[in-house]
Amino acid sequence: MGIVRLVGLLIFTAITTSIIAVLAGGRAFVSQPLGGIFLSLWFVWWVAIALGRQRGRASSYDRSQRGIFALGILALAVLVVLVPWEHARFDGPLPRNGFISWIGAALFGAGIALQVAAFWSLRGMYTSRLGIQERHRLVTNGPYRWLRHPGYLSNVMCLGGIGLAMSSLIGLGVTLLVVPLILARIEKEEAMLVVEFGDVYRAYQKRTSRLIPGLY
Repeated sequence: MGIVRLVGLLIFTAITTSIIAVLAGGRAFVSQPLGGIFLSLWFVWWVAIALGRQRGRASSYDRSQRGIFALGILALAVLVVLVPWEHARFDGPLPRNGFISWIGAALFGAGIALQVAAFWSLRGMYTSRLGIQERHRLVTNGPYRWLRHPGYLSNVMCLGGIGLAMSSLIGLGVTLLVVPLILARIEKEEAMLVVEFGDVYRAYQKRTSRLIPGLY
């Protein structure tokens, strides 16, 4: 990753963390244990993304993903602006700072941990663009030993965790809307990998799950 892009992503992380803190209630939110933990998790999440996810090379496979990418940007804007705004201004139906919120924070943290494990296993091949990278190989270690797409599962966990931690129906709604986008990307990605790796990838498909071990 280029130093300019890394610095840009770190600045983006600092700005979005600050926006969330202000819209969620400012000092009152930051001073709460859950508020401080949530902001720390958000910051760590995006630092991990900055360090672990590459942009990737443009390819014919990626052309069909532009609409999904645009919707992902919109979902991010909702998380940064509307979710903390909802948290600060409404008391229900999900209780603020209760047991469910702490479950959400734990889910958020677990999602980050899984994503870091996926980044580490792929070592530079985890990209936002869909395509085969230089010296691309099929990785089957780490969480990829059991799941073909642990990175996408981690995204769902993080989004769901954000919605629960912030007691946000908007956040949970974003999670539900993002899931079909992720499933659509998985279909395209697996078709690409079958073309590129053939029977080796088909055999890998037979012994692993897509997102949920033993279920899907």
